[in-house]
Amino acid sequence: MNTRISSDQREAASSLCGQPDSAQLDGTVASVAARVERLAEQAGHQPPVLALGVFERVGSNWLSDSLRQVMPQHNEPFRQQLSRAHPLSPSDRVPPTLQGTGLTGLGRHQLVCALSDLHGEQKHLVKETNLFFAADTVLGLLPQSPAIVLTRAPVGIAASFARGRLWDRWRYKDRYAQVSASARAPRWRAAFAGLLPADDPDPSTALGRLIAVNALLLARALHDPVAGARPRLVIPYERHVADREGTLSGLAGFLDVTAPVTEEPRSGPERAAVDATFATSGHKGELVAELPPGEAALVGEAVAATLDQAGQVLDGQVTRTAVEWLAGGDLYEVRAPAARPAVPTRPVPVPHPAPQPAYRPAAPGAGWRNLLVSNAELAELLTLLHAGGAPNSRLGTHLLVCPMPHERGGRLHFDAKQRQWRVSRGFEDHPAYWVTWVGAALMAAWCGARLPTRAEVLEATSGASASNCEYVIGDTCSVAEPGLGREDVHHLVGNVQVWCADGPQQPCEQPVQRYMAGAAWNTPGTWEAVSAVRSRYLLGSSRGVGVRLVRDGHTTDAAQLGAWELANLVNRWVTAADSDAHTTPGALDRLLLDALGS
Repeated sequence: MNTRISSDQREAASSLCGQPDSAQLDGTVASVAARVERLAEQAGHQPPVLALGVFERVGSNWLSDSLRQVMPQHNEPFRQQLSRAHPLSPSDRVPPTLQGTGLTGLGRHQLVCALSDLHGEQKHLVKETNLFFAADTVLGLLPQSPAIVLTRAPVGIAASFARGRLWDRWRYKDRYAQVSASARAPRWRAAFAGLLPADDPDPSTALGRLIAVNALLLARALHDPVAGARPRLVIPYERHVADREGTLSGLAGFLDVTAPVTEEPRSGPERAAVDATFATSGHKGELVAELPPGEAALVGEAVAATLDQAGQVLDGQVTRTAVEWLAGGDLYEVRAPAARPAVPTRPVPVPHPAPQPAYRPAAPGAGWRNLLVSNAELAELLTLLHAGGAPNSRLGTHLLVCPMPHERGGRLHFDAKQRQWRVSRGFEDHPAYWVTWVGAALMAAWCGARLPTRAEVLEATSGASASNCEYVIGDTCSVAEPGLGREDVHHLVGNVQVWCADGPQQPCEQPVQRYMAGAAWNTPGTWEAVSAVRSRYLLGSSRGVGVRLVRDGHTTDAAQLGAWELANLVNRWVTAADSDAHTTPGALDRLLLDALGS
């Protein structure tokens, strides 16, 4: 494995793939969007469809799952995968352009690759909710994308928050403080500072204000006269509950795709997820808002007051649109919450000795590691890489893993004081996810192994039944599968999908992609789903994709690389990314592949 990125390699890659127009790399939203559009045109790819919510809990998971059979999916790539240090993060004060934000060559590269990843030969669906002050920037980066706007009456959103205890679990008090601070930034304060006062409101009032402001910002971004009109379809949550089949039919017509098949509601104890926060296996048939006495009124009053005040400082069309989107509260039956039996947040583990990692035959020519890579294993490597001078994140660009908060499904967290990566308690032996292909490839090199090819995955898993898929648990479970021992390959299919060593052939300038294969806790487990062709860019990640290692005659203990050597490799590539501002995305990605011997 070659662990150096030489100047000769950089020159060869640049010469092979050509140089883009330097004017397209000046760092503004418009220039980044223009470069991505040019790459998409060269590859014959279509822009994605945006599914934008007036807030969370508006049916976005239902929409995504309904369209999964006809469209590739991307779940909140901006809100979930960019840290507050990134100038595009919805959790930061978003500037009007990207100039002067400290967005480095690596950051621009990651952004171009991420946006290119959303385009494809067929339309992709990109779901984003709660963009707040990032709404106009995100829409500016995808100017050709039609938009689906998902709306819901605030009383329904509040009831969903109350049912899942989401205000506390998702730390919305801190979220209110952050958004309120953003509202007082120079760009926004004239119109929005008065709508989100820093007066420490009660949760119901704060939630109502946040719902109204997010709807206003989304309406404002979609009405931007400079950006121009884009095709738009509004889907009220209340409509899809009342007429699911009709809603899907209208959606298919807007997208020009085959109408998704409406499935019957799945029920029964065997289908009930232990943690149902992200599950979409059940369908609602009535509009009921279970809220403690007085809370529905508090939320409604806060929304009304915020919209009324907005009418005095914002364009009238923007305010009227937000009012329309947040209507429908009269369709709900508001009643006191019913008593619910306490349920464990995690399934009770089945006691059995944890097998040690070993390699077992699963397909000709390669030995499969019996266990998926766990959170504990990946945390150890991340800590060693950090000690070796290779931190995971550079100005909000995540190289190896996306460190999501625990409440949002993240299990790996960096302790800055101890300079050590830690795992959420109870998840140490669960499979690692939110890992990038780069992180997976480094784990393989550290273990003296490699990632499987897509063909190897399909051959090894043919005929196997998926375990832990389709939200049956609502999250991952241990890498050790009950009833199996050291000689078996655990979770051959299921728990998480896995990164592959290979990917689709693409034009030289295009960002490199790598396949993902298998089934995960949150995807279907049918062979059609397991064998579906899907791929992502090298720095992409998701909550359902992890790492399976394989070995052959060229990958043994003798091929292991130390963490310091791997840290040096990563840093050399980051330096190349920051210094080679005019290298095409494909050329820069291939420098990394060459250094990794992939």
